[in-house]
Amino acid sequence: MSGGAQTIRVPSLVGGVPTKADFVPSILFAIAYGLSVIPFIRRFVNKDARTWTLALGTLPFSIERVVVYAIRASQSHDHNLGDTLSKGKLVYQQVSFALGYVSFASDAVAFVRAVLVNTTLEDPARGSFDKPRHRFWYRRASDLAGLLWMVSTVTGGVAYSKMPGSGDHQDQADQLYRLRYASAATALFLFVAWLVVLLGIRRRIQWLDRRAIDWVCFILGFSCIVPIYRLVVLHYTTSFLNVLPSTPPLYPSDSLTTPASKATFYIFHSLPELILAWTIQTLNLREVFNTGPFGDWRGSDKKSGIVRLREKGVYVEGVGVPKEEAKKDQGDANNAAREPKKFMGLGLFEKLGRKDSAISNDTTVVGRPSDAGVGSNADDLVRAV
Repeated sequence: MSGGAQTIRVPSLVGGVPTKADFVPSILFAIAYGLSVIPFIRRFVNKDARTWTLALGTLPFSIERVVVYAIRASQSHDHNLGDTLSKGKLVYQQVSFALGYVSFASDAVAFVRAVLVNTTLEDPARGSFDKPRHRFWYRRASDLAGLLWMVSTVTGGVAYSKMPGSGDHQDQADQLYRLRYASAATALFLFVAWLVVLLGIRRRIQWLDRRAIDWVCFILGFSCIVPIYRLVVLHYTTSFLNVLPSTPPLYPSDSLTTPASKATFYIFHSLPELILAWTIQTLNLREVFNTGPFGDWRGSDKKSGIVRLREKGVYVEGVGVPKEEAKKDQGDANNAAREPKKFMGLGLFEKLGRKDSAISNDTTVVGRPSDAGVGSNADDLVRAV
């Protein structure tokens, strides 16, 4: 149904129509997000803390937020009563606000996957055994969790595809109203469900790194603030979409353009996102979650080999890996500790090493003190080969 713009009620913009009151906070948030990239760069240049695909959602989110708040500052700077704002730029801002915070959830899934997989790896020093079946199901559960977040993303994307025509068509305005509610409600449900699951398994899974799980719980719990705020304000509708009214009342309360509405937007929507972005960017992710620069990227052990266990981001010896990778990594570790001697035809020494190793049951661990045993010299000789 179409009709006069004044007769159609459209969902109010989250954060309201950009006005001159938005200029300063928009500039501040743009600068703050730009600065949040610096910790990532510092982490990236450090080979011991460098990450590639881990936390892949937060870095693009921070860069994109610089663009969003720059556009918002631009629109608000010279915005006078009765001016018509670019509908395309408003749609872009609303889509960004509606979907951006979900990137924290995708990163949280990657963190938890790495932590859970570590509990399934063999480590004689801690007494754990290889659990390939558990590892398989932890990975499939993480894959499912990642797919579930797509429900909120797709719903929000479809919702805001209706926004350009909502000012002229009441049916599209109604669809926008319902679908953006569904998107925010789905996101909140998944945040809470994922948080409850992690709190439930925190003390139930053996060898689980509780400190790492606590960091993920903080990220999920703090992220809940954004969808809660959105659900509180999404019921508001107004008679204008992209024109600041020039007749009293100057800022209708249902337009979310009042000073109080804008203050709550920056406090409960923008600020939590900024805090989370800074938190994830400044953490040494490899050390906190005991993983590598790519996280747990393996789909299966059969294709890629068993992932190597890490402690404080450092490889722990004694865990199954592809043979070529094991030789290379073991050789690098031995070269750093001592100059290896090359021998040929050491089948007898290998048998002796296996025999002594079985007697002493000694295992050397990178980053941990190892017990000196009867078979340690034989083990060293085998490793040198």
